[in-house]
Formats: sequence, structure tokens, C-alpha cells
Amino acid sequence: MENLECLEIDVFDQIAVVKFIDPKVMDPSRIEKMGQELLSLLEYAASENVVVNFENVSFFSSAAINKLIVLEKHVTARGGEIRLSNLRPEVRDLFSYTHLDQVFQIRDDQTAAIDSLAK
Repeated sequence: MENLECLEIDVFDQIAVVKFIDPKVMDPSRIEKMGQELLSLLEYAASENVVVNFENVSFFSSAAINKLIVLEKHVTARGGEIRLSNLRPEVRDLFSYTHLDQVFQIRDDQTAAIDSLAK
């Protein structure tokens, strides 16, 4: 896969696990790049299932959330599922306030997210 600037991607049990490099995902040009990297993940990953791990993220902008929504639509169109994990309280509150916690399944940690996708 191409060199990534905004994301780290690993594969565990044929599930792609994405981690953000930037602790504050708010710069418009970085968010655009992150969106491109998220979509390129679908070409790279052998699995349709994706875990997005937020362990390094202390701030996540609404523009960045839009990129996650686009990823979710692409993942589900391919028959896969997406899970979010390791959200800090301030980031989890954002998903709660916007009711996106009803769109995305959120798990406490990466292992729980992977386990919920393992079939």
C-alpha cells in the first residue's frame, strides 16, 4: 500500500485495523488526505470488515466524521461491517451528541471490536 501520512493500518484476523496518527483530527488538508487513505484501505484490505481505533485521538472534527460516514457506506456496500474502538470520553461524547453512536457500533477496546466482527 502507498505510504500513509494520516493513518496506520494493520490486519488482524483478516480485519483491517485503522489508527489515526494525528491526535487532533481537524486540519482540512489532513482530513482530505485521511479520507483518501481511508478509501484506499478498501483496495488494500483483504477483508471487508474494519475497526477504527481512536486511542490516539483527543479531538475529531465534524469534517473528519463525514469521512468516516463515507467509509461506512463503502464498507457496508461491500458486505462488510465497521466498528469504532478506544474512544476517549470527549470523542465519544461527539458521537453521542450527533447520534452517530446509533450509526456506528462502538466498542471499549480494539480486542472487543475485533471479536465482534470475527465470524
